[in-house]
Amino acid sequence: MSNKQECTFTSVAPYPKVRQMAHGLKDGDYASICKAAEMMADGIREMAAGRNCVLVPIPNHRGRAIYTKTLANEISRRTGIPTWDILSCRPHMPLHYAKKNDLKPEGIYLKLNLYRQVPEQFTPIVIDNVLDTGYTAGAAIKAVGHPNTMLAVLGHTKNHLTNKNYQFNQLATNMEKKMQEQPSDKKQVKNKTDTPLAVYQRLKSKHPDALILMRNGDFYRSLNEDAQKVSDTLRIPTQRPKAKGEGELMAEFPHHALDVYLPRLIRAGNRVAIADMQELGKKQTINQTKNQIQTDTMEKKTEKKKTKTKEAKVDKTETAKVDKTEVKAGNKKEDKAVEQSEGQKVHKPREPQMVTVNGEKVSHGHAFQSNQDPNKWYFTARLDGQQLRPQLMKPEDVAAYQKREIGVEALMQTYYPTKLAKKVTPEEYKADNKLSDGRVIEKMVVYKEHDEQRQDVGKYKLYTQVGEQKMSRTMSKEDLNAYFDRVTTPSKLVEKNFGEQLHLASFYNQFRLPENAGVKEVRIAKSQQGDWTVSADLGDKGVTSKAVLSWHDKQSLFTLKTVTKEQLAARYLNTEIKSMAAEKQTQRAAMKV
Repeated sequence: MSNKQECTFTSVAPYPKVRQMAHGLKDGDYASICKAAEMMADGIREMAAGRNCVLVPIPNHRGRAIYTKTLANEISRRTGIPTWDILSCRPHMPLHYAKKNDLKPEGIYLKLNLYRQVPEQFTPIVIDNVLDTGYTAGAAIKAVGHPNTMLAVLGHTKNHLTNKNYQFNQLATNMEKKMQEQPSDKKQVKNKTDTPLAVYQRLKSKHPDALILMRNGDFYRSLNEDAQKVSDTLRIPTQRPKAKGEGELMAEFPHHALDVYLPRLIRAGNRVAIADMQELGKKQTINQTKNQIQTDTMEKKTEKKKTKTKEAKVDKTETAKVDKTEVKAGNKKEDKAVEQSEGQKVHKPREPQMVTVNGEKVSHGHAFQSNQDPNKWYFTARLDGQQLRPQLMKPEDVAAYQKREIGVEALMQTYYPTKLAKKVTPEEYKADNKLSDGRVIEKMVVYKEHDEQRQDVGKYKLYTQVGEQKMSRTMSKEDLNAYFDRVTTPSKLVEKNFGEQLHLASFYNQFRLPENAGVKEVRIAKSQQGDWTVSADLGDKGVTSKAVLSWHDKQSLFTLKTVTKEQLAARYLNTEIKSMAAEKQTQRAAMKV
């Protein structure tokens, strides 16, 4: 018998089939949210049949439910199930960061808080985007604390089968078949003359004083200047269409909301014309309301006759043009064949400018000048086709690049060193969790500080636990790049950043006295104030000042004996020792003169 807690969930389809919509949902795209709510509504109705349910959106990594709350509200409008935003959590690292860096989600501290208890007579349905490992969903189910809690998501993967604490049982629905049968916008557009923009312009030319609404699948859409009017009147967001044939600006809302939004548009003084995009190439049917455009049947007949005669003329002229062009094309085919046979240029992929030790190809490496500040230059490149973030160049590198004294390989080594270093395998990364003194790193996490009361808010920090000792500090740019590019290991990061707190001998090995400095003796003594100090005797060059040792240095020197007196003198007094030695040499040179 399994000890896992069982949870019923419903999903539209496996994640690969809804990947694009899931990304739009996470980005807060209103159209994607409405489409996802429309698809999820049927499964949630089946799940909630015979129960008093509430929708509980899951908070994101910043601590509050944002796009999931909007999704729950849209589902609520379609199903009548109320939305309760009752969950929150502490800001934490996004789970996709953990997956990208081969970290387990269990390593991220995730605890959700419940603002309001769900009564026993209600059944909570947790709303989320995708069910993957089930780590976030499990934390939400645990926080809600209701024995009959269910889950509704847009997509799912098979990774939830590996969850050790929860067994997610999918509710059998016909939503996936419905999604496959649903026609897409791309299939509806047959040719350039039937694009949404072409239909809109054709209708606008006939009815310039009307606001055009076009039915496209489950949505009503308005374009360009009409989209701005719809957005201002109904207070819905506008967006930039991806395709050129969809205009410059677009606003849309679900078809079932027409009964609510249409009276608002009319009361605002607009004349509204509604066209059905599903009948492109056929007769354009325009639904009219009391204040809509009134057309005369006699005018329609005359317009049809005129258009038929025009189309007949156009067909004749086009056929004549086609005949002429076919003759010319026939004469040119032989010429083109000869050109190709004689060695016409064939497009070849660009050769990489260099190949890293990991086999990744570097291309498009170049320096460019800033548009805002002409004195600033940036270097960038592509790594296996992925654009790297531009890096501000040093003035000497800019001059060398302009004179062609420096190449892409040298610039990559200067500005992207971790991209060129040998990557650590996941097995090596997980295995290297011991310090040089044998202690084991129990936990190491990289996270982004979200507490606005802290001075380092918005910066990445490194947290580690060694035994009972817990430490954290802000990461440098070099360490952060090495971590995300996977060219370092936990032991190297911990020893570099926390070597002093852990009193490691490897930390003190970097400190050495300068050669030929003439240090005869290093003294460790206790001052009258009770502080332990270090000083160096340089013989005839004099004695340095006394530097106070830190608590960690005293522990390393007296208790753990992981540091020597000479290393402490080098750490605190190297600058003074070098200056005293240089001063003595100048005095001797002056006496000789």
